[in-house]
Amino acid sequence: MKKFIPLATFALLTATITFAQSGTPSSKATAAYNSAVGCSITATSGTWSCADVFSGAAKSVTSDDYVEVMGSTVKVSNSQSLFVSTSLVTGLYTNTLVTTKPSKTAGGTNTSTATATGGVYLRAVLLNAPNGSPVAYGYPAAACNTAVLGCSGTGADSGVVLDSRVQTLTQSLSDCVVNVTVSGLAGTGTCDFTSTIQLILQTTSAHGYNFIFPNVGVGTYYMSIQAAADSAAVVNTGTGSAVGGAAYGLGSVTIESVRMVNNFSF
Repeated sequence: MKKFIPLATFALLTATITFAQSGTPSSKATAAYNSAVGCSITATSGTWSCADVFSGAAKSVTSDDYVEVMGSTVKVSNSQSLFVSTSLVTGLYTNTLVTTKPSKTAGGTNTSTATATGGVYLRAVLLNAPNGSPVAYGYPAAACNTAVLGCSGTGADSGVVLDSRVQTLTQSLSDCVVNVTVSGLAGTGTCDFTSTIQLILQTTSAHGYNFIFPNVGVGTYYMSIQAAADSAAVVNTGTGSAVGGAAYGLGSVTIESVRMVNNFSF
């Protein structure tokens, strides 16, 4: 059995650029987009590390492997609510290959299976300050549970699934039987062949998702847009190789302070 689990490198954009009035952004709206930060994961330990591509400055990674991809300070007055509209370009790459030889046992079957996976997830977190403590997580992700399609976890700190792929390639070859009949002479026969199948998929897409923060208390906060990616690859049976990767890049966020109907709640 051969197993190939790559050190998956993810290109992402996180050095935030904001658009607002000078000083603290107005209580009405603000926006931001991101520039390059790179992350990598060590397959053997599952440890994430992220840094600014240009300056080399380290970027903090949460305990559940999310990293901020953009964010902005926002001022809330009169206990208003926040509408957060995000967009992000994502990419997935999966490559599976299997090699299978026929069984040498009569009636037997040889099977090879390779699986590669990748995913990208997003969430919005309201912090009490840049790099501060969470005050609230954006809905509907904050209401996620395992029964809901599109949730990347369970609990208030869950994210939404922007991209997810499981690519499984399976090949089976039965036994090879050769019947030789030669009158009056010794008969011989051979059966020898190998089948190799490879499947590669690569996609890039842009996604938009809206988060809602109802009834935010008066104050100045920091809206952190956080993303996570994962990949895995394994040859389950037989002989082959598998590679899985995920990436996220260009993105933007707009944050608007609004007044909801009286006593609004989910």
